Amino acid sequence: MAKEKDNLTPMMRQYMKIKEEHQDKVLFFRLGDFYEMFDQDAIEVSRLLNLTLTKRAGNPMCGVPYHAAKNYIKRLLDLGKKIAICEQIDLNEDSKDIAERRVVQIYTPATVVEDEFLNSTESSFIMSIYQDRKGLAVSYADITTGDFFIRNFPLERSYRELENAIYQIEPKEILVLDDFYFSDKSLRTLLDSLPVMLTKLPSFYFSKKSAKKELEEQFSKNLYSLFSIDENETCIFSSGALLKYIKEMSKTDLDQFKGISRVSAERYMFLSSSTIKSLELVSNQSSGKSEMSLLSSINRTVTSSGARMLKSFVLNPLYDRKKIDQRLSWVDYFFSRNEEEKKVRDALSISSDLERIASKISMNKIVPRDLIAISDSVSTLSSLIDENRKYLELVEGTEIDFSSLISLSLDIDKAINRECTNINGKEKIINDGYSAELDEVRNVISSSNEILSSYLNEIKNETGINNIRCGENRIIGYYLEVSKGNLNKVPSYFIRRQSLVGGERFKTEKLDEIESMISSSRENEGKIENRIYKSFISRIEEVNSSIEMLGKVISYLDVYSSLSYLAHEEDYTRPFIADEGSDLILEDARHPVVEQYLKKGEYVKNSFSSTGGRFSLITGPNMAGKSTYLRQTALIVLLSHIGSYVPASKAVIPLTDKLFCRVGAQDNLAKGESTFLVEMTECAQILRYATRNSLVIMDEIGRGTSTQDGMSIAYAVIKYMKNLGAITLFSTHYHELTGLDSYGSQLLTMKVEETKGSVIFLRKAVKGIAASSYGIHVAKLAGIPRSVIKDAQDFLKKHFADYSSLEDESLFKPDDEKANDYDDIISLIRDFDIENSSAMNALLFLLEIKKKLT
Repeated sequence: MAKEKDNLTPMMRQYMKIKEEHQDKVLFFRLGDFYEMFDQDAIEVSRLLNLTLTKRAGNPMCGVPYHAAKNYIKRLLDLGKKIAICEQIDLNEDSKDIAERRVVQIYTPATVVEDEFLNSTESSFIMSIYQDRKGLAVSYADITTGDFFIRNFPLERSYRELENAIYQIEPKEILVLDDFYFSDKSLRTLLDSLPVMLTKLPSFYFSKKSAKKELEEQFSKNLYSLFSIDENETCIFSSGALLKYIKEMSKTDLDQFKGISRVSAERYMFLSSSTIKSLELVSNQSSGKSEMSLLSSINRTVTSSGARMLKSFVLNPLYDRKKIDQRLSWVDYFFSRNEEEKKVRDALSISSDLERIASKISMNKIVPRDLIAISDSVSTLSSLIDENRKYLELVEGTEIDFSSLISLSLDIDKAINRECTNINGKEKIINDGYSAELDEVRNVISSSNEILSSYLNEIKNETGINNIRCGENRIIGYYLEVSKGNLNKVPSYFIRRQSLVGGERFKTEKLDEIESMISSSRENEGKIENRIYKSFISRIEEVNSSIEMLGKVISYLDVYSSLSYLAHEEDYTRPFIADEGSDLILEDARHPVVEQYLKKGEYVKNSFSSTGGRFSLITGPNMAGKSTYLRQTALIVLLSHIGSYVPASKAVIPLTDKLFCRVGAQDNLAKGESTFLVEMTECAQILRYATRNSLVIMDEIGRGTSTQDGMSIAYAVIKYMKNLGAITLFSTHYHELTGLDSYGSQLLTMKVEETKGSVIFLRKAVKGIAASSYGIHVAKLAGIPRSVIKDAQDFLKKHFADYSSLEDESLFKPDDEKANDYDDIISLIRDFDIENSSAMNALLFLLEIKKKLT
């Protein structure tokens, strides 16, 4: 290997040395106007991006133009790659030495802040996981906004809750201790099954010494008192590793991280990962895209930050009646003020993502268009907020220096060129007329052609060479070019610089003076522009906390005004949040997603009330709308807990601690789990963690196994949930279960109308029991051949004509002992000799029976 390295060119040796330090990344190695990739990087990237693969000194190579690199970087990030940017830092005067190069930027999916690489409506969290004997902790941060959170999980249910948290947070990248990953099969199976970039880090990232150093440097030595964190707490290690990694990747200060927020599970409604998927909260199950999800159906936000906040609301419903009512009051505020709602939404629609711009300011990544965005947003929103200072109440402790912001906004508007997109581009950064000093320099530059033209005419008159011309190139600068036929007319003060086939190129002292003046003016223009631009950056840094705070106000205003707009548009009602344990009452309820894909008024409204029993057993044929009915109930409860109006004419919703939804299942091949195992795992989580104050939706439990096993499991689950007392909607095709004792519960079915051999699904939930599943009818609708349908009908009549519901068992008998008591009483009554007993004996017998019954 050493011998192979000795045979490499100096440039390739330099490449190999840098690549050794970044083996897990694609190395973009700057060579002139290109970023080149070599060896395995080149082979992989050429395949992924469809680039031409060539060779250099026998090494595979491919490259991209540096000015178009961001397009290629984004594509690689989307494919889950990390990219290290290696730039030429210095070129020594001695041409024998190669340029010094070093990695100046590392891009990973969760550590980029440039607009070109981000999805504006999605958060960009990176998560760090650490476990010790005390429990499991996750720390997660969004470098684009400065949000930093910690969560702790008890050991006994850490992995299940970790999976739930990952689905709620949706990190772009997860960091984990390598020893922890390789030694724990359960964790490895979980993390490997997720569509998230996984980075395994060595132990020194998670050491106490390293964590303490990183956190105290970032947040000051008062970290533990400021954020109520014990220095031996598990989250200290995950947080320290997270900060260290982000710093290494971004290679800059992280001033946007000003504090740590502890996420308390008690403040939020519990949502399992299966519930998030089953209810299709942020993506649909068929394609995994956002279309036809709850979020896409209710999202009427007009800003990127508002869209991100709404998504966070949906994935983290509140479990705090006071805070829910506060949110509802804000929605109600706009709902009752149509004109103000419109005015706010119009203003917000032309504002920019100040939260992310504030983060870029902290990292010194700001560009001219960000300054314009700040100016326009401040100009629009300052007048809006000035008219209604109530908006500042949206963010606790809001202090915005509007005086400085407005002054800054006006100056930016005068100074910064709106056409300038990049400080290294060809466009002017600073507008004409803003600086007298800059205007003077630009006048010299703009008149340079006139000066050169005047001098050229002077030379023509003096020498008589009419076809002499003035030109410029990078080697000799400005020159005078004379054709061969006129070389005899060249005066002695002309200095020869280049010989051509058809003539010669010359310099003169005066031409050098003109060139020096123009060159100096161009250089001064850049210096003056840079000085003015930096002065704006300094002013922006001074008010960055106000910019960040204004960004948060924008987000809240957008979410609440958009939920109000949604309520008007879709005819939603404000829900009443009742005490825990109260009944759930929904009148004329609709599914918030499905109804938007139907014609106006086509959706069949349904009501639900738990006053008739907290457990509801729902039967009905396939395609009758059972699953939609179940999901709409769950979604309405969830919407109310994010502070939204709901699709119903009336909604009384008890404060709900946990929402479980087990609807449908499919194989989890990544974890080696069958459909039935997935179903039972989800069911087990519900039975373990649901409380009386939970809402539980269960659709066709037991269908993934044999009829006997499935029905038995369904029976046992019904019995358990009935005794628990949680509001439960349980749908089943096991119609036999409806014959069981229904005391304290209600039987619902989806209404069907049969006419002339055909079946019409009315999609209306009513009290009662389904007569049939109408499976054969559905098969007919699906196009199953007529002969197969007839055989199925014949088989059904022959084998299941006398198939009846269960009647010999009661779900609601307290226990077997009491059942035996009832048998004894029946025997006593049967054996009592009425004809030969006195009135007194009969009375004593009744008293004995009464005692046994109480």
